[in-house]
Amino acid sequence: MNEDYSYFQDEEFRTSLAAYERMLTTGESAELDSETLTDIAEYYAMNQRMDDADRCIQYALSFYPDSVDPQIFLSRQQMFYGNKAEAWRICRAIGDQKDREVIFLQSELYFYFNESPKAFELLMHYFQELDEEEAPEFLYDSIALCKDYGFGNKALEWVLLLRHEYPDYVEAIALEAEIYNFRQEYPKAIALLEANLPTVIYDTQAWQQLAEAHLWLEEYDDALEATDYMLAISKDNADGIMLRANILLDMGRYDESHNYYTRFLSYYPGDDRANYLDAQCLIELGRYQEAIHRLERLAATPGYAMQGYVLSYLAYCHAQLGHAEQSLHYRQQAERQQFNNLDELFPDIYPPTPQDEDSLPF
Repeated sequence: MNEDYSYFQDEEFRTSLAAYERMLTTGESAELDSETLTDIAEYYAMNQRMDDADRCIQYALSFYPDSVDPQIFLSRQQMFYGNKAEAWRICRAIGDQKDREVIFLQSELYFYFNESPKAFELLMHYFQELDEEEAPEFLYDSIALCKDYGFGNKALEWVLLLRHEYPDYVEAIALEAEIYNFRQEYPKAIALLEANLPTVIYDTQAWQQLAEAHLWLEEYDDALEATDYMLAISKDNADGIMLRANILLDMGRYDESHNYYTRFLSYYPGDDRANYLDAQCLIELGRYQEAIHRLERLAATPGYAMQGYVLSYLAYCHAQLGHAEQSLHYRQQAERQQFNNLDELFPDIYPPTPQDEDSLPF
């Protein structure tokens, strides 16, 4: 699932987060509703601070035991742990089963546990029951959920329906472009956005999709220009900062790329992808000790999909610093992983073996 970085940079959210953390450290009271507390728990979870997330959600439940949002958080948490029965138990115990967010929870549980037809039916039935004011936003969020779970055909079908039924719902333009990018139809995304540029000129999502389409086509200058517009509209936009870092990394402009990853990590220090990619920048720059700092965080993350590559890079960095014992230690750990890149980093020790790129975990 894609993370919504933009919300967590909102000044109102940051003020609430600061008030909550001040309450924990000083005991100063903070008036925070259940939705805000759940958002804070989501923020902690996104930054791999699961103990803090659990503490926050339990605090929310202690004050708002019947509130929907904390219960949705707990249900999704069990879902990610693979506990289907418990996730559904928590979901079904929520008082209002027709609540919009509960409908999305039910749909996500169906998607996650491989019952997608039930999700499609539930979402479409609920959409058809809504009035003209609420329907387009619900369908928009339903489309994004379908796309996030890999159902590109259904997402495209529904976004075309959304644009046909609600032509004034301009947010759907960027969403349609996002789906084209997801389907690897990058020229279609570019053509759509350029044709609607006057309409989406201040839409950061539209510029993001334009930048990503150009990036996939290796049209780096055009991709950078699109991020210029993104960051001109919202200078601290985390998605724009991360995307610009990725483009510069692909261009081999490692020093600039590192600076943007550093900016991004100042907001989201626990983000796995940013830490991993920034470590690659630092390695290319010969700043091995700093790369080790990034990589050690990832090596300590349970279940991290790129573990073999992280351990390989740790072995390489220590080798470059002349730390033979530490390098051997990490090489031996990397060897035990299903995937690693020891043959690329230590060709004299590990003869290269062809790998099917489609099977790689990242």
